[in-house]
Amino acid sequence: MITLYYHRGACSTSNHFALEDAGIAYEAIEVHLDREDDPIAQKVRKLNPMAMTPVLVLEDGEVLTQNAATLSYIADLVPEKSLLPKPGTLARAQADSWMAFVASDLHPVIIEYIYKGFGETDAERARLVAFYEDRVARRLAVLEDRLTDRPYILGSDYSVIDGYALIVLNWSLPAGLSLDAYPCIRSYMDRIEARPTIQRVREAEGSITW
Repeated sequence: MITLYYHRGACSTSNHFALEDAGIAYEAIEVHLDREDDPIAQKVRKLNPMAMTPVLVLEDGEVLTQNAATLSYIADLVPEKSLLPKPGTLARAQADSWMAFVASDLHPVIIEYIYKGFGETDAERARLVAFYEDRVARRLAVLEDRLTDRPYILGSDYSVIDGYALIVLNWSLPAGLSLDAYPCIRSYMDRIEARPTIQRVREAEGSITW
């Protein structure tokens, strides 16, 4: 059985989605890495010296971290589910590109957006707001365009990339980032949230307090 260590609302929840979609045996354990005396947190910090989730422990004890690796691994366990295109194909290379877009562009930039109001002077704060507004808008515009004529990032079929993108886009709430200018993204998020597997994970993990 695969064991997933995750933090509710963090990017590791996308692995919870993926495992549920894969339909394989797994155990999902919530961890709060900021609790130094928590034995689960202590264990996860040993498994991943970066002290971050997701941490995926395989049946043989091997450990995987980083969403781009863990999500792809889960998808490839069940090729018949088509959670990602077949490895070695052009379609897979394109999927890897979009996975990288979510992991390397969208993910960090929405996190960065939370800091847009920092600065010691009004002029410095204004400069930071303009900087982060531009950075996030460019990436959201790319995703909005991608979703204009397709229900999911890779086309007509849901993939593990979509679950990851949903989690990252959810951070728009604590970041104070309005998505009103991106109707395709808003519809996309609603479409993913309506999936039975997503709803099961949401119920299992419980509500999120930002």
